[in-house]
Amino acid sequence: MSKWVDGTSAEAKQEFRDAVERLREIPELLAMTYGGDAGHFDDNFDFVVVADFADFESAGRYVAHPIHQAYVHDHASKLIGQRIVVQHDWNDPNVL
Repeated sequence: MSKWVDGTSAEAKQEFRDAVERLREIPELLAMTYGGDAGHFDDNFDFVVVADFADFESAGRYVAHPIHQAYVHDHASKLIGQRIVVQHDWNDPNVL
């Protein structure tokens, strides 16, 4: 989940979404859902991405991939003012 930096334009948000869509080209990404907040509550975060990987090692390769690195450098690092990341392991019965 992320919040935009103050003053992020509609054009920059669309470029961000386009960059997120390009992440689908990374082979380690099994599935991805993303979208903006519906706006029902003022204190919600602005955008969310849910990404699925086979395992932690494939997620690491995804993060290191040049397309992901370009996304971080060209978009995320400039437009995201705050973010929350949750890494959940569906295969670990000890994760609540």
